[in-house]
Amino acid sequence: MSVTSSPPRTLQTSRLLRRFLQQHRGDSIRLRDLFQSMGSRAFGPTLLVCSLPEALPLPIAGVSAIFGIPLMLVSAQLILGFSKPWLPGWIANRSFKRVQFEKIINKGLHYLEKIERLVQPRWRFATTPGAERLLGLLLLVLAIVIALPIPFANMLPAIAILLISLGMIEGDGALIVVGVLSSCVLLAVLVGAISTLVPAGKALLAKLLAKLPG
Repeated sequence: MSVTSSPPRTLQTSRLLRRFLQQHRGDSIRLRDLFQSMGSRAFGPTLLVCSLPEALPLPIAGVSAIFGIPLMLVSAQLILGFSKPWLPGWIANRSFKRVQFEKIINKGLHYLEKIERLVQPRWRFATTPGAERLLGLLLLVLAIVIALPIPFANMLPAIAILLISLGMIEGDGALIVVGVLSSCVLLAVLVGAISTLVPAGKALLAKLLAKLPG
């Protein structure tokens, strides 16, 4: 009589990040090493790691710029149906100080571990390859919003990306749907705000130009 054992559960993302900190003791950390340490989980971990610095209230100079471009590239690759994320060498080999990375991860783990207690595989329709390609389009739009020079506009889109990516990692379609709905509300508010501010800005500019000596 043969006994079939179920496949071992993969480590949660928070544990992988803790293990990475324990195994890499250098003064600097490369993006390539970070992404490779997350294992073969495809796009989810890469998106999560790239969005984490933006989702936290930590004003660390330079870190956002390092992760912004990979976030857009990986989102575009998800739309195109890549089997796994790819980053050019000039991005993958970029490094930043370990002290900065530890500050981001330790702060992020506080929230990440709480969310991980709630996630579970469910609502599989939101985790199919076709659904993930549609998610890539939404993620790309959110990544562009993050890249725009809008004060205080980075955190909410990054939180939405973080929720979606964690749902992709754990196969939790419900969490993905929560992230999608949050993104739609956020984008609707942003579009409404822009549509209000642009005419007001044009009117103000017209008044200023009218006051200039002819």
